[in-house]
Amino acid sequence: QLDVAEAELAAAVERAPRVAAVHAARGELGLARGDTAGAEAAYRHALSVDPECAAAETGLARIALARGDAAGARARLERALTLDPRDAEGHVTFGALLWAARDLPGAEKALETAVELQPRNAGALVRLGAVKLERGDVDGAVQRLTAATAEAPQLADAQQWLGRALLAKGETPAAVAKLRRAVELEPTNADHQLHLGAALERANALEEALAAYRAAAKADPKRADPHERMALLFAANGRCDAAVGAYEKAIAAAPRVSRLRIALGDCQLRLGKAEDAAKVFREVLKAEPKAVPVIYRLGRALHESEGERAALPWYERAAREEKDNPMPHYYLGYLYKERGERRRAIEEFKAFLALRPDADERKDIEAEIEDLGGTP
Repeated sequence: QLDVAEAELAAAVERAPRVAAVHAARGELGLARGDTAGAEAAYRHALSVDPECAAAETGLARIALARGDAAGARARLERALTLDPRDAEGHVTFGALLWAARDLPGAEKALETAVELQPRNAGALVRLGAVKLERGDVDGAVQRLTAATAEAPQLADAQQWLGRALLAKGETPAAVAKLRRAVELEPTNADHQLHLGAALERANALEEALAAYRAAAKADPKRADPHERMALLFAANGRCDAAVGAYEKAIAAAPRVSRLRIALGDCQLRLGKAEDAAKVFREVLKAEPKAVPVIYRLGRALHESEGERAALPWYERAAREEKDNPMPHYYLGYLYKERGERRRAIEEFKAFLALRPDADERKDIEAEIEDLGGTP
């Protein structure tokens, strides 16, 4: 009820213009309205009235954090919590700052303090639940996030994080329901749509999952992950033709992410477009010369498009650099056999079996070793 709050605060300012807490509350109202400039002015006014107003320092820290000024936010929060160690919102904001910095233990501690001070603070409960989920405490996450949705049923983030926690717990139908609710509350939020799509995939509702990913792409056209999710779904279901187009859109949104190009090349190989795949893999290696997983792939693409001679040096390099990949050894075994290099062929076949002892081809490879005069 922001209009009512504004009228009450205007009256409060008129009655008590020298009370810092009133101006800090006006800052909170500004943030709630999305008026960052107005909020900042109100917080600064509060500090001019009382330089030790912890709530104003916390409010300015939240603004600094939203602007990406983590150092400035931290300095203000440390001052706020020194002035008032029982400032729950200060602990919430400090937890959010540590969460963004990936200090999950520190974030959890700060948010636990906030919840101890204000057990019904929905914002604190949501963040604490989210951090617990990221730390692997699924039951703790579900508990806090369920409490958050009870306190603030209209808070879309609470519904989204609870859905994600339920999905992690294996409660897929309940997860889908919560994520649908998040989308209902904020239909243009790409994150809500993405996580709903993931839950629908788990529920094997693939067409609905695709619709959710398309909605995410529409909500934020600059994001690559909705297109990547679509591509992965297509590829997993044998539709590499459709996956190629989705990967191309993802690459356009995130041209420096090499895994997208690698996945595109894989799909092109599966479609028999070895020349196109080789071109993509070369582009990856040009941008990232140490992109080891691409070396074997380029060898396969060249093997199919240009023949054994072009592939051989890439298989040899892959065998040296991709230490856990048995496949370069598999192909090298046959290529060396064709070239009459018996000893090297035997070594490569044995290397393949050492890395993949349960291979379906084991008996065939052992027969090859025996034919070449070796002992399996």
